[in-house]
Amino acid sequence: MLPVISDAQILLPGVFAQLTVPSFEYPRIDAPPALWLIGALPPGPPTVWQPPSWWPELSQRRVVALTQGTVADHDLTDLVQPALDALADEGVLVVAGLGGREIVAGELRVPSNARVESFFPFDALFPLADVVVTNGGYGGVQLALHHGVPLVVAGGSEDKPAVAARVADFGVGVDLRTGRPGTAAVGQAVRRVLDEPAFRRRAHDPSAEYRSADPVHAVLDIIDGV
Repeated sequence: MLPVISDAQILLPGVFAQLTVPSFEYPRIDAPPALWLIGALPPGPPTVWQPPSWWPELSQRRVVALTQGTVADHDLTDLVQPALDALADEGVLVVAGLGGREIVAGELRVPSNARVESFFPFDALFPLADVVVTNGGYGGVQLALHHGVPLVVAGGSEDKPAVAARVADFGVGVDLRTGRPGTAAVGQAVRRVLDEPAFRRRAHDPSAEYRSADPVHAVLDIIDGV
């Protein structure tokens, strides 16, 4: 469910169930009774997936999870390469997932402190991450907050600028305000999120809401009510 919704969308159905929690949505004094905030879909069952041999390294350094999503991943110079370059000399482990996209030899400059995989389940990585760098997909951002992980967001298309604005406005991370950030901007934002504990503290607030929400049963209750 996209975060940007119009009044017409809300008022047309008897119930409009939005997949989010109150602490990650702007308060509205004019919110109609039809609008229900029911929480995001919870993490699914474990994926049949074998962790790579380097996975134990995640416990040895601070971890930056990096993703450019699964749709806007045709040009990795948008976010993946600037982030890899920005963090190459930092004392962190950068773990980049390409959303199932095939890794082309020579396409990326991968520094020694980075690990790049075609795919890994976010449910496995995000609980181990200190910050998530993302292009702002709504589901991935909410999953990071489900685990209480602060974010750096570079959203430039679809609903992503609206998602990034929420990240900044609710204090759970930094909005880079572009889909193609420069290397210096990414590095500065990541260092800020890692160095300022307030971001992680604030990310824990929606985490409790996401964990306690039960959107599946909420939808079933709505259907029963109808």
